[in-house]
Amino acid sequence: MVGLRGYASPIEMTLKKSRMKRETLDAMFAAMKEYFPKFWQYLRRKGELLGHKNGLPWYDLFAPMGESGRTFTAEEARDYLIGIFSGFAPDLAGMVKRAFDQSWIDFYPREGKRGGAFCADVYCLRQSRILTNFDGSLSDVVTLAHELGHAYHNEQIFDNRIGNTGYPMPVAETASNFNETVVMDAAIEAAQGQERIALIESQLQDATQIMCDIYSRYRFETAVFEKKADGFLFADELKELMLTAQKEAYGDGLDHSLLHPYMWVCKGHYYSAGLNFYNFPYAFGGLFARGLYAKYKEEGEAFLPKYRALLKATPVCSVEDAARLADIDLANPEFFRKSLQSYADRIDEFLKLTEGMR
Repeated sequence: MVGLRGYASPIEMTLKKSRMKRETLDAMFAAMKEYFPKFWQYLRRKGELLGHKNGLPWYDLFAPMGESGRTFTAEEARDYLIGIFSGFAPDLAGMVKRAFDQSWIDFYPREGKRGGAFCADVYCLRQSRILTNFDGSLSDVVTLAHELGHAYHNEQIFDNRIGNTGYPMPVAETASNFNETVVMDAAIEAAQGQERIALIESQLQDATQIMCDIYSRYRFETAVFEKKADGFLFADELKELMLTAQKEAYGDGLDHSLLHPYMWVCKGHYYSAGLNFYNFPYAFGGLFARGLYAKYKEEGEAFLPKYRALLKATPVCSVEDAARLADIDLANPEFFRKSLQSYADRIDEFLKLTEGMR
């Protein structure tokens, strides 16, 4: 079917829809592969801390580490976020204040309300609406910051004509992941002892998802497209392809006897009609935001106008042209290496803080 539409491959079609060049995807994966062994170190240490000898079992990937019992009221979450963002971008802090003051946010769980979190723009009002299920944990404050990042992205594109407000998947999580990075780094720097370990490990869990898990999904889907050209794939073949992809992505960080051969069953992304490779945009979004944050730390306030211009351009430019507004060449793996090095530094700190612990 893809060939009948004039594309050489499914990934070519997806990249065209994403307004992303293959050179960018290749640069990102090249940098990721260089840093995989560092993430495997983190996984092995976590496995050791949980009493495992041959790497981390799949079922303990999300086991919490350390202790962090800090809680927030909605008002405390507002003040916390405004305080953090005031030191980064005053216009972002001002938008957060308006979001609270003007009741943009549906905070609490209730009967009949869907789970998770979401942000939608209201173009005619130049506002956003946010759904969360806030329970007061720091994790929920970070989720709130994430959704407010989407709202900030909306703020930048409200000056565009309404037909120029939709952006492709790879850049959809830029401002949201950026906000998460700002908040989590501030929380980690203020924490000590077991709380610091817990926060770092939580951040590394998320980073490992966009690194190892997303790459395994990409490799699995690539293999499925290659194999299905020759005929029907049975369950045993799909299981084997999934295990091969997981071993490649997770290396010796996971126990190879306790992987997840049925990931292809429980990931709905594989079954979304018209959406091929609904995986690599997560890796790109996380690493792109982390790289932008690294540039902000290098350039300070001079970076902020570039950041706003980049966000405004995402609906009307290719991913590469938007990045150039912040002086970024996405075809150069060095940009992604800077993102990944910041995670590598966190892994080194985690290894040091947990040395000798059992």
